[in-house]
Amino acid sequence: MTVRCYIALGGNVGDVDANFRAALTGLAATPGVDVLEVSPVFRTQPVGQWAGGEFLNAAARIDTGLEPLALLDVLLQLERATGPRKGPRWAPRALDLDLIFYGDRTIDDPRLQIPHPASWYRRFVLDPLAAIASELRHPIKGQTVAELRARLLRRPLRLLLAGCSPSERQRLARILSGPRIEIAEWHATPTSEELPELLAWLGPADVEPQLRFDLLPPLPRLDASAAADQVAFLRDVLHSALG
Repeated sequence: MTVRCYIALGGNVGDVDANFRAALTGLAATPGVDVLEVSPVFRTQPVGQWAGGEFLNAAARIDTGLEPLALLDVLLQLERATGPRKGPRWAPRALDLDLIFYGDRTIDDPRLQIPHPASWYRRFVLDPLAAIASELRHPIKGQTVAELRARLLRRPLRLLLAGCSPSERQRLARILSGPRIEIAEWHATPTSEELPELLAWLGPADVEPQLRFDLLPPLPRLDASAAADQVAFLRDVLHSALG
């Protein structure tokens, strides 16, 4: 039995186009993997202070009979073939291969989360993916790739904050607000049309003891409560969502 999967490709060190071609050739040569379609290559801005210069990004549609973790091991082996990655997690890289969707399955494993937990708000993932799979539906967010991408094109982009004190909310708004971004407090809204583009849960606050992450609407919510630096985390989320 084969499963339709989608992979994101990225890199910003060396001959990234050649690295993409080598990775796709390696995938196609892997028993149990058929590479069906590859998106155009997009130039994107780096996200994160350690990311380095401009990235190239693409997406690929494959069919595979491999189990998810076996496919992950193949992707990691192809990454390593381009050379070791040095520096922090978000350092410049010759090749990055992420498994975004594995059929319509949801997977929560210490080594692998499917769908990729950040794919729904990252333009450098959604833009290439929309070129080959615009009608693909996210199994958790409930919207197609095209719909998820279209939400991020609204301006100002709205980030609402939940689970924090008014003073912390005001502090974050001062730091994160900009001409293309609106930061505000979360208030329950009755219809999907009124939902913000992003809704960040910052952790339980004494002023809202009845509010929990799982009570927030699934479409725009993201969990920032475990981030060591919530400002840096939210700044990177906004940067990747703006494109």
